[in-house]
Amino acid sequence: MDERKLQILETIVREYIQSAEPIGSRTLSKNPKMKISSATIRNEMADLEEMGYLYQPHTSAGRVPSEKAYRLYVDQLMTIMEFGGILQEEIKSVYNTYMDEFTEAIQRTARLLSRITSYTAFSMAPQAKHLNCKFIKLILLGEMKVLLVLVTKERIVRNYVITLTQPASEAILDKVGNVLNICLKDITLYELNDSIMDKLDALTEEEKSLLLEMIPLLKEILIEEDRQRVYADGLDKIFNFPEFADDIERAKKFIETLNHQTLLAHKLTENIQRDLSIQIGEENVEEAFKDCSVVTATYKIDGKPIGTFGVVGPTRMNYDYVVSVLDFLRKEFNAQISRMIND
Repeated sequence: MDERKLQILETIVREYIQSAEPIGSRTLSKNPKMKISSATIRNEMADLEEMGYLYQPHTSAGRVPSEKAYRLYVDQLMTIMEFGGILQEEIKSVYNTYMDEFTEAIQRTARLLSRITSYTAFSMAPQAKHLNCKFIKLILLGEMKVLLVLVTKERIVRNYVITLTQPASEAILDKVGNVLNICLKDITLYELNDSIMDKLDALTEEEKSLLLEMIPLLKEILIEEDRQRVYADGLDKIFNFPEFADDIERAKKFIETLNHQTLLAHKLTENIQRDLSIQIGEENVEEAFKDCSVVTATYKIDGKPIGTFGVVGPTRMNYDYVVSVLDFLRKEFNAQISRMIND
């Protein structure tokens, strides 16, 4: 695509994001950046429409960017802004206040994101299966029930009740707990199998049987729990956009989707290996998100992805601002986690 077409397409995308109204050649000709005639603009817009970057919603209306246009925009034309001043200080203040209570910090992130972007926001607590264990305590609740208390280096405490298929005693649990703590040093629960095999010889058959039973049970619990630790904020903000405000059924479907924890958790982990992810319209595999754009950022511990947060809204999204905010939040959140662990 030549430079003139790119300039026209960029202007149309930016204007449409702001106005939500189809853009005509006359509107573009009034833009001081456009140094060409209305007739030339019309011809270029016709070419862009033929190329699939614009479409005409009504016969007498101007043009509207297609999803293909938004994809080109975010890949080639979007500008990442630097944040400073009041907004930067506000973000830092939230994390300085709530970082010691990690789950609260995650929930506050969704609230903060929604407020400063004016979109519906969501955040996912760290996946327990990826957290680094500090120590584990096993407490006998009954002959066949055990309370497992997990404390991570990230200062997160999780409690899990495990139902066994065989009876256990406090002495056996203490022995098994000691072995787990030795094996879990500086690794995650999901990396446990490899490190534990050479410790089995030091256990009695009864202890060994209990330990080998507990590991898969604990992993199943972690998987199920991780699906439920997603927080959303600003669900009503979708009604600020005419795409949804004028279509109640569409808005209802959107809100129902965001209240579906399992679906939302899957969406948030879909691109967890990427620092930033932008999925536009049909790029979303899930039917419920095909009318939306979903932008997510990943936060990490020691370079390892453990969770995400992001925003969802119409494909007519202010990508420059949203991506800039998420990029800043991601970097600040990672810095806060690093300081917390190293304190």
